[in-house]
Amino acid sequence: MTDPFSTRTQLFFSILALSVLILIAYANTLFSPFNFDDQALLQQVILNDPNGFYQIWPLRYRHLLYFSFNVNHSLSGLSPFSYHLTNLLFHFLTSAVVLLIIFKTLDKNTQWGSKTVLGLSVTTALLFALNPLHAEAVTYISGRASGIGAFFYLLGLLFFILGSERNRITPLFYLLTLLAFSLALLSKETALTFPLAVFLYDLCFMKNENWHPFKNRLLFIYLPLCILVFAFFALSPAIRNSTLDWFGKMDGNYALAQGRILAYAFKLCLFPINLTFNYDFPGNWLAFSRFTSVAIWLVLVFTVLKNFRRISPVVVFSILWFLITLSPTNSFLPRADLLSERNLYLPSLGPTFLMAYTFYHLFFMKRETSKQGLIILVTLFLILGALLITRNSDYRSNIRLWEDTYKKSPADLQVLHNLSHFYLEDKRYQEALAPLLRLSRSEAGDFYRAFAHSNLGSIYTQNGNFKRAEREFHKAIELEPTLPLGYLNLGTYYASRGEFQQARTEFLRAQERYVKYRWGYPMPAELDLNLARVNWQLKSFSSAEKHIRQYLQRVPGSSNGLLLLGKIYQAGGKTGLAEKAYREIQEGGLASAKAHNNLGLLFIGEKQYEKARDAFIAAINHYPQIPDAHYNLGKLILDLKGNSTLARKHLELALSYNQSPSLQKEINRLLEQTPSP
Repeated sequence: MTDPFSTRTQLFFSILALSVLILIAYANTLFSPFNFDDQALLQQVILNDPNGFYQIWPLRYRHLLYFSFNVNHSLSGLSPFSYHLTNLLFHFLTSAVVLLIIFKTLDKNTQWGSKTVLGLSVTTALLFALNPLHAEAVTYISGRASGIGAFFYLLGLLFFILGSERNRITPLFYLLTLLAFSLALLSKETALTFPLAVFLYDLCFMKNENWHPFKNRLLFIYLPLCILVFAFFALSPAIRNSTLDWFGKMDGNYALAQGRILAYAFKLCLFPINLTFNYDFPGNWLAFSRFTSVAIWLVLVFTVLKNFRRISPVVVFSILWFLITLSPTNSFLPRADLLSERNLYLPSLGPTFLMAYTFYHLFFMKRETSKQGLIILVTLFLILGALLITRNSDYRSNIRLWEDTYKKSPADLQVLHNLSHFYLEDKRYQEALAPLLRLSRSEAGDFYRAFAHSNLGSIYTQNGNFKRAEREFHKAIELEPTLPLGYLNLGTYYASRGEFQQARTEFLRAQERYVKYRWGYPMPAELDLNLARVNWQLKSFSSAEKHIRQYLQRVPGSSNGLLLLGKIYQAGGKTGLAEKAYREIQEGGLASAKAHNNLGLLFIGEKQYEKARDAFIAAINHYPQIPDAHYNLGKLILDLKGNSTLARKHLELALSYNQSPSLQKEINRLLEQTPSP
C-alpha cells in the first residue's frame, strides 16, 4: 500500500506533466482547418438546427456530442481553434483518467511499491496520450465522438472502482458511474458495451479483501445498469432505432471473418506506423473459409477460458477489453470502412496497458536492468512524440491529408474521389485532372463516376473546352440522375454562356434533388444566389427576389447578395429599397465600389445629378480600377456640359481598366466626340 499524502502529490505532478506533454505534441494542430466531413457536419448540426441540442429533452442521437459543437459555435463561430481545443481537453482528461484507473488497479491488486505502481500507471497514460493512432480521434473534429465518449466511458469505470473499494461510500460513486455511462451513451452509442467492460474488470481484479462483496455490486451497479439501458431504449427513439438497425444488419459470417482485421488493429495499437485516414484492405482479407474462422475463434476462446485463473489478470483484461470495446464496429455489423483509427481510441487502452505491463516486467522488476529500461522508455516516448507531431501535420490541410492517404491506399477509389474534390476546392485544376480521369474510367459505382464526370466538366469549362464540358455534365446526370451536382454544374455552365432559361431549368432540377434525395450533402446557399441571378437576367423579378432573400437568410450581410438584391429592386422600380440594399454593403473595396456605381445610375434615373456624381466618386475612391464608375462619371460630366478635360480623363481611365468589348466600343465613341485638351 502507498502513503496517501506523497501519492496524491506525485499523482498531481504526474497529471500536470501529462498535460504539458500533450499540449506540446498537439500544439501544431490547434489552428488546423476543418478536415473532410467537418464542415458538412457542423453545417448540418449548427446552421440547420442551432438550438435543438440545447434542449435537454427529448434525448436525441449523440445529444451531448452535438451540444458540445453548439457550445463551440457560440464561442467562436466557425473558427476551428475552440473546436480543436475542446478535443484536446477531452484527450487530456481521458489520459488522466487512464492514469488513475491503472494506478487504482495495481495499488489494490499487487504488492508492488508505490514507485513501481505510479511508474507503470504514468507509463500507460503516456503511451496512451502520445500514441499517433489517436490523432484521428483528437485532431479530426468529427472524431470527437470517440474522444468524448471514451472519456465518460472510462470515467464511469473509475467511479465504479472507487465505489467498489471497501473503505468508501458505495451509493454515491455508483450514482456517478450511472451518470457517466449515460453521458457516454449520449456521446456515442457504442458505449452500450460499458456493462460488459465493468463486469470484465470485476472478474479480473475484484477478487481480494480490498473490495466490497459481489452482492453489493450486483445490487448497486449491475441491476441499475440494466434498468438504465432499458430506460434509454424506452425513452430515446434515436438510441433505440440505431440499435435496432444494428440488429437488422448483423451478419455472422462477416463477424467470423474479422480475425485478420482485429489482429491488424491490435498491431496498430502497439506499433502505430503507416497510419492512414482510409484503410484499403485486400479483398482476400475477408475471404477465410467459414470452417477456418470458426476454428480460430473456438481455439482462442477455449484457451482463454481454460487458463483464465492462471493467466495474469492484466493479460486477460487487456485482450478482452480490446475485443469488447471494439465489437460494435468490428464484429457482426458490416461497414463500408473495415477499420477506422478513431474507433480504436477506447479499445487501445487494452494493448497499451499490456505493453506497459510487459515492459515493466522485463526491465523494472530487476534493479540491474532498470537503467536500460529507463533509456529505452524515454527513447520510445521521444519516437512516439515525433511520430505524433508528424501525423498531426498531415491534418494541416485537406489536400495534404488526402495526398498522404492516396500514397498509402492508391487503389481505393473513394480516396481518389476525395483527393480530386479538395484539389478542385483549392482551384488546383490540373492536379485534379489525373485522379478524376482515372476515377471516371474505373469500376467505381455510379455515384463516384458521376461526381468525376461532373467535376471533369468544371475543369474543361475553366480550360475553355465547352463542348467537352457539356458532354461530361450530361454523362454525370445519365450515370446518377438523383445526384444534384451534375445539374448544378450544368446550370452554372449554361449561365456562363448566357443561356439563362436552360440554366434556370437545371438549377431548379438540382434544388429538387437536394430536397428529395439525402446524399449527405447540404444544399449550398449559392444555389439560391444562382437562381436569383438567372431570374434577374430573365426579368422574372419576383422569383429573383424570393431566391435572393432565401440566400441572405443563410448568408446574412453577403455583399454579392445585397448587390443583387439592390439590382432586382432597381430593375423593378423600387428605388428606395434598392438604395437601402446598396447602402447596407459595408465591405469596402470592389463590392462597395459596385454598390456606389449602381447608386449613381439610380440617382441619374431620378435626375439627382449631384448625388449621382458623388456616388460615382465614392465608387472610384473605394476601388480606383473600376471601369464602369469612371465611364459613368465621364459620361455624366459630358451630359451636364461640364469640364470636358476631366470627362476625357475618366473615360481614358475607364478604357485602360476595361475588359468588356461592348463597353470599349462605347468609350471610344465618346472619346471621339470629346475634344482633346
